[in-house]
Amino acid sequence: MLLFSKMSRLSQEPKTVIGWAHGVLAIVGAFGLAYLCGTSLSALLWGDMAERIFPSMFLFPLLVCGFGFWLLFSKNLLHVTLKIALMALLNACIIAFV
Repeated sequence: MLLFSKMSRLSQEPKTVIGWAHGVLAIVGAFGLAYLCGTSLSALLWGDMAERIFPSMFLFPLLVCGFGFWLLFSKNLLHVTLKIALMALLNACIIAFV
């Protein structure tokens, strides 16, 4: 019941508040997902530490931009949250099973 009261309260929020929440969540999520993807990429590569970390350092800005646009083009906050959670789960599985 508490969930429905929070959802009804959120539906009456001004669009600027929802837009700020969507933008901030997309930015934080993009940095988090880019870090997790870089970590899982480093876990998949073999060799010296410098050879393992260089592709992650090179791809990090590109991944942040890509994930940022991908998350910003979501329809609502629920889709943003689901995308972040599912990608984080996928990266955690890659890191755990390598």
